[in-house]
Amino acid sequence: MDTFPDIKLKNGYFSAKESIILCRGMKRKNLHSMDQDWETWIKHEEEVIAYKTSFKLKNLKIIVICFFEKDDGPIKYWDFGPENWMDGFQSKPEGKYTRSLRRWFLDEFGVKLPQSGEWGEIDACHDPHNHTTSVFCAYQ
Repeated sequence: MDTFPDIKLKNGYFSAKESIILCRGMKRKNLHSMDQDWETWIKHEEEVIAYKTSFKLKNLKIIVICFFEKDDGPIKYWDFGPENWMDGFQSKPEGKYTRSLRRWFLDEFGVKLPQSGEWGEIDACHDPHNHTTSVFCAYQ
């Protein structure tokens, strides 16, 4: 398993600060049993489908957002990245921000992106509407 001071990532399993653990098949109840404060992030038809938390890593505030299937379904995907650090306009899905984030992720955690397997896929992803770039994991 790739291990750096506070982050572990392998085959879609992600843990940070020993208080955040995200993996394929996990449910909301697992999220709420962690020693971490999760805030409601997105609701759909009065049901919470996404939660957000943050932690400090060196001098950066790292944001983690996880999205769940409706009706207490399993985790669908999660999003991870430094707050306000890789923000800006990028005209294509692949550009300077996605390349910079992949480089940062490799330098900080020793993990080369993209990665994929039976569990799903993880890579740097740019949101053209919000002009943000983050590491995104989609489970199958």
